[in-house]
Amino acid sequence: MQDNLQPRLQENMQHCLQENLQPRLQENMQGVVVKGNELVWRTVADAALRGERRWSSVGQLADESGVPLRTGYLAIERLLEIGAMEPRNPGVATTNPEKVLTLLAAWRNLRKDTIARTTLEAAQSLMDSSQRPYAIGGADAALVYLDGWNNVADVGMRYVYMPANTITEPLPSGDEVSILAMDKRATRNWTNGYSSLAQTYADLFAQAGWQAEEFRRMLWSRHFATPDWDQKETRS
Repeated sequence: MQDNLQPRLQENMQHCLQENLQPRLQENMQGVVVKGNELVWRTVADAALRGERRWSSVGQLADESGVPLRTGYLAIERLLEIGAMEPRNPGVATTNPEKVLTLLAAWRNLRKDTIARTTLEAAQSLMDSSQRPYAIGGADAALVYLDGWNNVADVGMRYVYMPANTITEPLPSGDEVSILAMDKRATRNWTNGYSSLAQTYADLFAQAGWQAEEFRRMLWSRHFATPDWDQKETRS
């Protein structure tokens, strides 16, 4: 493979196997390696959805994702296997954003990132009365990316991202809003007050209920109705 990518991938895989990371990945979906993979896949997917498909190096991608270089190689190894990315000289390129997003969505585990489930009033008060960063997710974020178009009256469970270490007081129990842990890259990048498009799609995929599925399908139709392989810029 170009740029000696395959030997470097194999070398990094051997290091991970030696450190028993593979059993951790299989046994515990909450492991650091798995979360690192998700951060890389989210970064790749969000960039591709903005039309940015080229990465000058795996190091650039790892740095943008906020993960170690080794994690970057592990994450793209899977993307290369399924044809979602290809090596370039230099770097790598995303060739099938839908596959990247599907992989991210399939691995998403909302429960492991849930800090609390509370009432809409409590969540609103938490956002209004604090200077902590936050981002609204789920169907509410999907509406933003759908330009407000909505044929679903009920948005279902609502999601709000916040850094876990900023919530210092107990929240009243409820079933209207889930408070999700906000990672450092999300805190830096989600400046519009909503979870990113890729994260929103993945969260809707991982959420039970017909409402989430309706919004997910609308996002899919908006971005993937045309087969990606018909887009000539994919191969540039």
